[in-house]
Amino acid sequence: MTKALIVTKDRVLDRGTISFTIESRILRELGERLVKQPEVAVVELIKNAYDADATECTVDYDPPRSITVTDDGSGMTLDRFTNGWMRIGTSSKEAIRFSEIYLRLITGEKGIGRFAVRFLGRALNLVSVADDADRGMRTQLSATFDWPKFDRHEDLGKVQVPYVLTEAPAETATGTVLTITRLRTEASRLDLNTVRTGSIGILTPLRSLFREMTEGDDVEVVADEDGDAVDPGFILNVRVGDDDEEGDVAATILDAYVLRAQLRLRGDKVDLRIYRRGQRVAYLKVVDTYPNEIGKLYADIRFFPRRSGTFTNMPVDGRRAQSWVAANHGVAVFDRSFRVQPYGSSRDDWLQLQADAARNRRDPRSTISAKHFAMPAQVRADTSQNWMLRLPQSAQLVGLVQVEGTRSNELDPEGDEEGLIASADREGFVENAAFAQLNDLVRGAVEAIAYADRKLQQEEEQAQQAALLADIRDRTRSAISEVQSNPNIAAQDKLRIVAAIAQTQQLVERQEENAREREQQLEVMSLLGVVAGFMTHEFGVALQELESTQKDLVELAKSEPKFGPQVEAFASHIRQLKEFVTYSSGYIQGAKVAPSKPYPVRPRLQQVKRVFGRYAEERNIEVGRRAIC
Repeated sequence: MTKALIVTKDRVLDRGTISFTIESRILRELGERLVKQPEVAVVELIKNAYDADATECTVDYDPPRSITVTDDGSGMTLDRFTNGWMRIGTSSKEAIRFSEIYLRLITGEKGIGRFAVRFLGRALNLVSVADDADRGMRTQLSATFDWPKFDRHEDLGKVQVPYVLTEAPAETATGTVLTITRLRTEASRLDLNTVRTGSIGILTPLRSLFREMTEGDDVEVVADEDGDAVDPGFILNVRVGDDDEEGDVAATILDAYVLRAQLRLRGDKVDLRIYRRGQRVAYLKVVDTYPNEIGKLYADIRFFPRRSGTFTNMPVDGRRAQSWVAANHGVAVFDRSFRVQPYGSSRDDWLQLQADAARNRRDPRSTISAKHFAMPAQVRADTSQNWMLRLPQSAQLVGLVQVEGTRSNELDPEGDEEGLIASADREGFVENAAFAQLNDLVRGAVEAIAYADRKLQQEEEQAQQAALLADIRDRTRSAISEVQSNPNIAAQDKLRIVAAIAQTQQLVERQEENAREREQQLEVMSLLGVVAGFMTHEFGVALQELESTQKDLVELAKSEPKFGPQVEAFASHIRQLKEFVTYSSGYIQGAKVAPSKPYPVRPRLQQVKRVFGRYAEERNIEVGRRAIC
C-alpha cells in the first residue's frame, strides 16, 4: 500500500529568482572542444582580421616565447569589446553577414577568437585602435588576460579583466595587435605551412604584385558608383623569429610561376623579357622601338599551367595553390595606383584569350609576335609546333599592368583624344589609338609566353631524345659485349647478331640526324621570316621620313627650278620602295596563312613584274604573260 504525501503546514521558507552561474573552467573546456589544433586557432585570428576589413595581417611566430597577430583593420571600441569579445556565446557575427567597409563575406566563426588565443598561450595582451563614433574620437583600448588566474575563480561572472582606454592621436592607424605569451606546448610546434594553406581562401594577389612592381607602394582605395569602398585585397605575412622577411604568402605562391613576362615601355623603347622560375637571366628578350601613344607602361604577368610539378616544394598545399590561382586569375590594369575595371575580372576577355582559344586561332595578333616570332607556313600548319594553339588562358595567368592615364585637366578641348583616357562611365578606357597599343603590347607579352613555353617544351623533348639515344648506345655496346663473350654462341652467329645490333643503332642515329636537319631548316626559314619582317618594318619607317622630306624638296624646287629633276628622281625611288615594302609585307603575311579559297593570280603577277621587272630589263630578259586555257 502506497502512502500519499501530506502537507501539514503551508509555511514559505524562501521566494525569488535564481540565475545560472558558470564556472570559469568552462572557458578552458569550450576552448578545447572548439579549437583542437593550434593551426586552426591562428587561422581563426587571421580570419578575424579579414572580417575587420584589414588589408594586411602579420603573424610573428617566435617560439617558445610568443605569437603576435597584427592587423590594420577597423579595430574595437570599448563598446564592441565589452558586448562582443567579452560576452560568451555572442551572436554578433550571426547577425552580420558582411563587413562594414568593404562588404566582405564574414569568414570567422562566432566567438572562436577568444578561445583561439586561450588555446595558444596562457597570457594575452590586446591593443586595439578604433574610431569611436559615440565619443567622437579615435581611441586605444588595452587589456590583459591571465587565463590560469581566471581558472581559479569559481564564478566566471566575477572574473575581472583589467583594461585601459585612452584617446589616440588622429594620425594613429586603426587596427588590433594580439600578443600571446607563455605559449602552450601545442603552440610551440605550430605548422606554419598548414596556417598558410588554411588562409589561402581570403588572400588576393594584386596587392602583392603591385607592391613588388612599385617597390613598396600600395594600391589606393576608391569608391564605386554606389559610394562603397572597393576592396583593395588582403595580404598575409608570416614571419618566424628574428627573420625580417615579410613572408607574404600570396607573393610566395606567385613566385611559383612557370614563366613570367616583364614588359616596360619608356619613350619609344619597348623592353619585353620572359623569365623561367628561379632564373635571374631572361630566357627570351625583345628590345625594339615602338610608336608610343601610351606614355609609361609596366606589366608583370605570371603563367601557371596545370602541369605536374608547378607547385612542388611550396610552403602551402599545391592543390590549394592551384585553386587559388584559378580563383584570382586575370591580367588587371592599374592607372597609377587605382584599379581600372573591368580589365582582369572573371567576366572580361580584354586580351581575347578565350575567344581565340574557342576558335583555335593559329595566328598571333600582336605586332611584337609578327616581327620577332614570325611563324613559317610549316610551323603554322603543324599542330604540334604552332605555339598559338598553346596560348595561355586567362585562368592560367595572374598579372598586373600599370599605366599613367591622361587626366581630364590635361586634355586639349579642341585637340584629339591622346593617351589613355577613362571612359565616361568609368568602365575602362576610351578605345583610341593609345588603348589599341595597350592591348597590342600586353597581348604581345602573353604571346611571348606561349612562344617561350613551346620552345622550352621542344628543348626538353630534344634533351629526352638525346638521353634516349645515349641509352640506346650504351645498351647496344652492352649487348654486343655480351654476345661476343658468350661461349654458347657460334662465331658465325656472333658476327650476324652483332651486325644486326650495330645496324639497328645506325638506323636510330640516322633517323635522329635527319630529324635534326629538318628542325635546322625550319629554324633557318623562321629566322629569315624574322629578318624580312624587321626589314619591312624599318623600310616602312624610313619611307615615312622620305615622304616627309620629298614634300620639303617639292617646295624647294618651286623656288629653285634646278632641283626639279632631282625631285622627280627622288619621287621615283620612293614609289619603287613603296612597291617593294608592299610586296614584302604581302609575302610575309602569305607565308603565315595558307589560302582558304581561290584568289586571282593576275594582280599578283603584275605586282611581281612591277617590283622586279627592271632587274630583268637590265639583263635583257623579256617577261611576258599569256593565258592558259
